[in-house]
Parts: sequence; C-alpha cells; structure tokens
Amino acid sequence: MNSLTSNLRKQLYIAFLFNFLVVLYLAIPYIAYLEVGETFFLRFFFLITFLTHFFFIALIPLIISIIALYLIKKNWVKYIFVILNIALLIYIKVDALIFSQFKYHLSPVVFNLVFGKKSGDIFQFSLQNKITFGSIVLIIILAQFLFLKIANNLSKRTFYFKATLISFLFLTITSNFIHAWGDANYNSFIMQYKQALPVYFPLTADTLLAKLDMVDEEASKKKENLLFDKNSGIVNYPLSKIKSTPLNHKRNILFIVIDTWRFDCISPEITPNIYNFSKESNVFENHRSGSNMTTGGIFSMFYGIPATYFMSFTTARKSPVFINELQKNNYQLKIYSSSTLENPPFNLNVFSSVDNLRTDSKGDSPSERDLSITKEWLADIDNLDNSKPFFGFLFYDSAHGFSIPKNYKTKFNPTLQEPDYLAINGDYNPEKLINLYKNSIYYVDELVGQVINQLKEKNLLENTTIIITGDHGQEFNDNKKGHWLHGGNFSDYQIKVPFIYYDGKTKKTYTHNTFHYDLAPTLCKDMLNVQNEIMDYSIGKNLFDTKKRDWFICGYNQKYSIICNSLITNISESGSYQTLDKNLNLTDEDLDVTILKDAFEINSRFYKK
Repeated sequence: MNSLTSNLRKQLYIAFLFNFLVVLYLAIPYIAYLEVGETFFLRFFFLITFLTHFFFIALIPLIISIIALYLIKKNWVKYIFVILNIALLIYIKVDALIFSQFKYHLSPVVFNLVFGKKSGDIFQFSLQNKITFGSIVLIIILAQFLFLKIANNLSKRTFYFKATLISFLFLTITSNFIHAWGDANYNSFIMQYKQALPVYFPLTADTLLAKLDMVDEEASKKKENLLFDKNSGIVNYPLSKIKSTPLNHKRNILFIVIDTWRFDCISPEITPNIYNFSKESNVFENHRSGSNMTTGGIFSMFYGIPATYFMSFTTARKSPVFINELQKNNYQLKIYSSSTLENPPFNLNVFSSVDNLRTDSKGDSPSERDLSITKEWLADIDNLDNSKPFFGFLFYDSAHGFSIPKNYKTKFNPTLQEPDYLAINGDYNPEKLINLYKNSIYYVDELVGQVINQLKEKNLLENTTIIITGDHGQEFNDNKKGHWLHGGNFSDYQIKVPFIYYDGKTKKTYTHNTFHYDLAPTLCKDMLNVQNEIMDYSIGKNLFDTKKRDWFICGYNQKYSIICNSLITNISESGSYQTLDKNLNLTDEDLDVTILKDAFEINSRFYKK
C-alpha cells in the first residue's frame, strides 16, 4: 500500500466518523416514533439497533470510496466520498422530514407522489421552504470539506478502525437475533422498528425459532391468519353477475368530496352553507373513511371494499359495480376533480370505464383549481341534457393544500398565507396552520354553496341525491404523538369525516357507526335496483341499517389497520402487527383471533380461489 493510499484512507475514515455523528443527529426525529420500553432489555435493544443501523448507513460512502481508492489510487477519490456523503445526508434529512409528517419512508411510491405527474397538486412548497432547504444543503456541502480538512490535521493520530468495525458488527448481529425472536413472538416494542427506521431490513427466522421451541404457538397461528398473497389470484369482482331491474324513476346523484375534511370542521362558523344544507339532510355523526389517505378514501367510497385491493384492481382495470350500473342506466357522468386523477391513478380503477375522462383541472394552486371546477360544473349544469339523469363528482382540494385565493379576506386569524412544512415538528404551535386550514375549508364552502344554490334555482335539487363528505381527515398533533396531516396513523383525527346524505325526503341525525364502504351498496340497492346480495360486491351495508358493528378495516395495500372500539391493530405487509389504544399508545391488549380471521377473509374475498 503506497503512502497516498494509506494517508487518504485514514483521512476518509476520520471524516466518516464526523459524518456518522451528523447522521445520528439527523436521525433523532425517528426516536419520537419509537416506544423504547421501560425494561433494560428493550432499552439495550433500542441503543444497539439505533447506533448500528445508522453506523452501517453512514459507512456506505466510505466503503465505496475505499474501493474506488484501491482501484484508482488518485487523490480526487475524496471528492467521490464528498458527493456520496452529501447525497446520504440529504437522503436522511428528507426521509426524516417526510416520515415525521406522513409516516412514509422514501420509496418508489413516495418518489412518484413527490416527483410524478402533477405532483404539485399533492405537495405545495413555498419559496421560504425552498430557501430553507437550499440553506441546509449548502451547510451539508460546506461541512464535508470542513470534515476533510479536520481529518487531514488528525490523520497522524491512531484510530482503531478494525476494532470499531468488529464491535459494531457484533452488536448488529446481536440486534438482528433479538429482532428475529421479537418478530416471531410478536413483541410490539421490537417489531415497531421495521416501520420506523429507514431501509431497515432486520433478520427474521420464524421457522428456525419454531424448531428450537422459541416461538409462542398462539402467536404463530395469528400470523398465519394475517399473511395472505394479495396478487396470488385473479380479481374476482363482483362475485356474481350483477342483476338489476329497470328504474321507474331516475334520480340525479352528486358526490361533493372535500379532501382532508375532518369530522369536527363542520359548523355554522367554518362551513355555513354546508351546515345549513345539513339541516335538510340525513347527517351521520360517526362516519369514517376507508383510509387515512386519498388513495383508499376514494377507492372505498366507489367500490365499498378496502383499498388493500387497490393495486390489483388497478392492474386489472376493474371498474366499480356502482359506476357500471350508472352507465347501464345511461347516466351522464360529470367528473370534476381539482387534483389530478392520474396520481393516485383513479383513471385506471374507479373511472377506468369512463370515456374521455377529464383528468386534470386548470389553475396554479388548489384554490384556483377548485374555483375552475366549480365554474365548469355550473356551466355544465346550465347546458344539461334533461332527458338523462346525471352523476356528478366534485372533488375539492383547497383544504389539502392549505390554499386560499390571493387577497382572500380570512375569517380565522391569526393565520398563515401558506404552510411552512419544514417548520412542522413536535414543538410546532399549530394555531396559525389550523386557522389556514379552516380558512381553506370556509372557501370551499362558498363554492359548494354556489353548487347547491344553482340546483335549487333550476329546480333540480328535489330530484338529486347529494352526498357531501371528506376522503379522510387531517391531524395537527392532536394525540401529542408527533403526527401531522394524514397518512400517519388510523386515529379518528385522520379517518373520521363529516357525512351528509340528502335525498329530499328525510332529515335525521344518526349516531351509529357508518363507513365509506356503505355508500356504494346503499345507492346500488336504493337507487339503482341492484338485486344481488351486498356481499357480492361490497363489505359495507345500507347506511340506514343501525345494527352495531364492532370493527372495520381501514387503509390500503401496504399499510392497513383493523380498528375496534378500543383498539387499533396495524398490519404490515409481512403479516406482523402492532396493537395501539385509541390514543396511539402501545398496549398488551390483543385483538380477538376471530376478528383476524374475518379480516383475512375480507382481504381475500374478491380474488379467485
């Protein structure tokens, strides 16, 4: 080994130690989403897992750079090291930021949401956000050159690289063996790390541990009930051919869906038009979405089944029974969505059978697009073909984007002009953000008021069934667990939504549990004369059926939960699960195995056996 190679290798190792400390600092936000536990064993597992996991993540640029050094033997290899570390630190920073708000790690799905088509409809970043993030990147770049300079000054000192590597390797093996045991025996404190830490793929050894008699037999049976291959069969939906009788009278149907509209944001102050309209309607006060995200929220409304089927139905281009029946009855389909219908790809599932589907809307912001779809809707209704009924879908996005028009007179103050996502953390005071959220809903309420008033003026209201709801909720750290916005958990703040059902006949308030799964079967039975049993095409029931239901499935392909009256049981794609109480605290209380089996049946019902 020549002198250049030896000195530079040592310099890179010292710089790596500094970067390891920076990685640990950037990884601190993940700790907020881990229940460490009170025993020495669980604390030991946390310490060695956290340190070793990020040690080997930080080691990646060093390993690549040393390999390059041995191959090239040039001083400029250190710039490869610099570039790789810059990329790594930015990755950790961005992943921690996204996870803290949405509980997702960077993945192809997230990259598609952030950088895919019409990603600006989903994520709105202010100029201040961009400046702040640019400053962080600049600091990371400057730090790399500073680390190399300090490392060069310290290169004559002795550092025990091999001993350090062997020690961390031993601790990593220990951590993985503990995880394998914890996963096999369903220890919630241990299994949670797989969801909380980025690119964490720990050891599992269920079969081996079972042979060594180190697995609880009851826990093993539960895992068999949870594991199922979602793509093992061909989609079998509906289970039987749909039979329906001719309609004597065809009523119009209108869905008005407000993105991220939480259950406690319907009131005379926040939504005066919708609130007044609700007094002439059926109001369901305990209504929950099929998901904590748009993907599953919209899917569950139209199909009446969980969004665990989302990817399979998308691949199969399988349209909902509800849409099929509307088309069979010659309804005019008027689909107006503020956000794109291509991300999530509702054009490939929910509306896959709709010809000439309008997938995008005009406008540079959610509030502009909301105004645009309202104007287009009003113009369309003015030129309506009255010989045929219509189905309308108005999907408003302002609340999701915290968006209000420029120079808009705000009702709720103090407020922000736009959200500062980079500022959101555990200590963030949400008052101004909540007021901005309320202002955006108030703005949408004005638009909805125009839609309802036009139907009244044209004498269409009495012959139109109108559903007004949200696709999911919105959280502002209400549970004090560091959860913001949506997609992070399955508490009521993220899944409970207002639900108004206007039929021009009855007006009543209902308090029994209802779900988005109930909407499609209710309309199919009561308005479209579908004769099949509901279970042929839905897991829901009629909205007006007050029979008690103790649990339901909520979520989507990779992340769903079984929610009971007092428990939230999160199920991972691997079949492992984590049980929380309604306040998102880990609990030792276990879900009834019968419910697990029923959930398994629901998640496999619409696949060919």
